[in-house]
Amino acid sequence: SGYTLLKLPEGAAASELRQWRYTIFTNYTFYHSFLKGVGIGASYRWQDKVAIGYPVLEDANGLATFDLSKPYYGPSEDALDLWLSYERKLTRKINWRIQLNVYNVGKNDKLIPISVQPDGHTWAAVRIAPTEEWMLTNTFSF
Repeated sequence: SGYTLLKLPEGAAASELRQWRYTIFTNYTFYHSFLKGVGIGASYRWQDKVAIGYPVLEDANGLATFDLSKPYYGPSEDALDLWLSYERKLTRKINWRIQLNVYNVGKNDKLIPISVQPDGHTWAAVRIAPTEEWMLTNTFSF
């Protein structure tokens, strides 16, 4: 059945690819007032559901085949990222920037199915979802 599943979708879209995804981001830097040099930003990422398996059918010869018209779908995914930065000139030729990023805000340990058994409910394989991460960077430009 594994070989059949590999040959059956030839010429069709790959099942592991999501049809839709988008990213929205914004950033604002203050150039005046007591907040001069401070920057804030955010981004939101979304990915559509993804086909993770297909129902198994029996053809007229008693061989297993798959119904590609009724895929089993995995969940859509989304994430929020936030950042805060500060930038200033250290000398006439050297600029310094420090930035704190928080990726995947509020995300905890979670498993995401990447394939299912032919019953459509039992997970065959999973991956670990990205969790919240913090990153502090310093940049010197000259």
